[in-house]
Amino acid sequence: MITLGRGSVADYEAHLEACDALFPTALSERIDLHEYARKLHDRATSFELWDDDRLIGLLAAYFDTDVAFISHICVLPEAPKGSGHDLLVRLFDEAAQQGKQLIRLHVEKTNEHAISFYRKHGFIGTGLAGNDVIMEREA
Repeated sequence: MITLGRGSVADYEAHLEACDALFPTALSERIDLHEYARKLHDRATSFELWDDDRLIGLLAAYFDTDVAFISHICVLPEAPKGSGHDLLVRLFDEAAQQGKQLIRLHVEKTNEHAISFYRKHGFIGTGLAGNDVIMEREA
């Protein structure tokens, strides 16, 4: 079951640490995990998947402009198959409820697995930002 905003900063930080090596460039090489966990906790709308008291899937997005912006998504290998899809569908529903017209994200251009996943969910590449591909889809 996907919950909204149940996790603490410590839960988010533990999740980010567990996801760290799953990205082509480790998260910890790009950001301060504690500060990012705090930012997500304090500012983002977080869709969470739990296994008992362990956060095994997290999608964090900002809804504070006319575009819903996905800041983070990571599902740990032990999460049930289809969990990433389920998190995205929940985000799509929330974006529609809030009247957003567009959903945007950035993904490392070397992260072919993630790019393929997003394409399957209707995202298209719209540009580059440094080492990231900007992807968008209608809400």
